[in-house]
Amino acid sequence: MKHTIIIGKDKGTIVFIHGNSSSSNVFKTVLQSKSINQTKITIDLPGHGNNLENTKAHDFSVKSYSKSLISILDKIDDDILLVGNSFGGHLAIEISTSLKRLKGILIFGTPPIKKPINFQEAFLPAPELQTFFIENPLDSEIEQAANILVFNKENAVKITTEFKKTDPKVRKAAATDLANNSWSDQFQIFTNLNIPKFIIAGKNDPIVNRQYLENVKNQCNGSCEILYFDDCGHYPSIEKPEEFTQAIKHIAHTVFNPE
Repeated sequence: MKHTIIIGKDKGTIVFIHGNSSSSNVFKTVLQSKSINQTKITIDLPGHGNNLENTKAHDFSVKSYSKSLISILDKIDDDILLVGNSFGGHLAIEISTSLKRLKGILIFGTPPIKKPINFQEAFLPAPELQTFFIENPLDSEIEQAANILVFNKENAVKITTEFKKTDPKVRKAAATDLANNSWSDQFQIFTNLNIPKFIIAGKNDPIVNRQYLENVKNQCNGSCEILYFDDCGHYPSIEKPEEFTQAIKHIAHTVFNPE
């Protein structure tokens, strides 16, 4: 599993996990920010971004991804803040109870799902979401989905570029996991985590049910905070990079420097 590391001077390591048919490029601005002094790690999941080599026999299931992530992150001799976008947020929740030095978690574009998967409760009815579970969608379908997912359409090209680079078997595996109900009860895991929890929500995200996110927050008994971004869709790190970076800075200070 390929990753990029920028060593920081302050205590704490922030690990960024991208979503389905995306890449670590969604975190480019925050990775390059000099205002965040913790160590930053961005990961390219197998089949994505800069991790497209030798993927013919690779298992792209959520269990395989989780196992690989745990094997890497368990070697980090530092406190950890997990940051996950969309599917990356689901993976962050999946592995959260297995990381000994996890001190905080931030998800965005990620409603923690229940088991069996409560798709209709956690997500809004958006046919374009299905594109991310189709092995080889048409270019027109990819572009339509990208345009729906972002508030400012100028950002859509970034989504389509990463989508088209991704190994198509990634989406086939994601669809299989959903069909087989392979995900954990992430709602229970997330709400029961005894660490600071954060959710960033774009007010114009067309696929995540904000009322459901509020319910998640209410079940956390004060340990979860939701940050809403105006004029923002499913990808706050791309659509609102400066606001997102400031949020990461604030959250990292809260997680790594508890009063």
